[in-house]
Amino acid sequence: MVRGRSRRRGFTLVELLVVITIIGMLVALLLPAVQAAREAGRRAQCLNNQKQLATAFLNFESSRREFPGYRYILDADENNDGTVDDPIVATWMVSLFPYVERADLERIWKDETVTWANKPVVELKFLTCPSDPRRDNPAMCAYAVNCGVPDPDSSAGIPGYPGEGLEHGVFFDQAVPNTFNPAATKKAMSLDYLSRHDGSTNTLLLSENVQATLWKPVDSGGQPRWPNERDLGIVWDVTPGVCDPSVMRPAKINQCLSAPRDLYAPVVNTSRPSSRHPGMVVAFYCDGHGDYLRDDIDWLVYKHIMTPDGYLAGRAGGPTPDPELRNGIFDEGTK
Repeated sequence: MVRGRSRRRGFTLVELLVVITIIGMLVALLLPAVQAAREAGRRAQCLNNQKQLATAFLNFESSRREFPGYRYILDADENNDGTVDDPIVATWMVSLFPYVERADLERIWKDETVTWANKPVVELKFLTCPSDPRRDNPAMCAYAVNCGVPDPDSSAGIPGYPGEGLEHGVFFDQAVPNTFNPAATKKAMSLDYLSRHDGSTNTLLLSENVQATLWKPVDSGGQPRWPNERDLGIVWDVTPGVCDPSVMRPAKINQCLSAPRDLYAPVVNTSRPSSRHPGMVVAFYCDGHGDYLRDDIDWLVYKHIMTPDGYLAGRAGGPTPDPELRNGIFDEGTK
């Protein structure tokens, strides 16, 4: 008896190509979902990072009855001998050390026997946005605070608005008087002021900024440099600027993302909310709640959430009058 030959069955070339095509289509469909899930996780982490900072700011305000300045003179008398041999001008981040469980760092920074070059710099994970992982310097910061209207800075040739009041921002220069502005006096924002004006819920506290620099500012030679608003601050102007350093106005949200970041000479036009999150920026308000700012936000709305008292900030004859910030109905006395 002759048995029939058994025929081996396999995939034909056409069937194999069909299977490969189907697998490719499934992968193409899944990749955007995976990327979206990853970005959602990064946004959540960024939100949590800023929540830690916002909580620290509120704890600072609760104990001091005011928010810190964007720069201030560190009380460098840890030895309690009544003298300050080498006062340190520090950024707002240094003032938060005791409120982010790093009082050990603050004590060393205040120790007048420790030279400026030896002031400790450690990488603080909550200062880095996962969507913008800049880790080329441990003092790098991805977040910036609301400094309001740009201050004058003769050292950088930037025109400012001398005489602006608390209505223009939240964080001010508390290392005053100084050689840049000898007539300046200390200004400090408080929750009490906010509650009597536009409210802490409606006033921006901090946000992301992809061109933010170092919380221990240095110059290109590694020597100490006075921090300024353009390091770790966001500012506003009557009109938005463009991606040009010669235009002394901040650009709109998420503009100038490709502008080079200079750790030692940041420019005012990139001192605005910006991020690597598609279409939006994570930000927090003075009452401690977080939100997303869309990059197509109206410039007038942006100015309103930057100003603790938008009506007063738009007064005629002010340092940066902006009539749009005022309500014409009330100005006319019709209500």
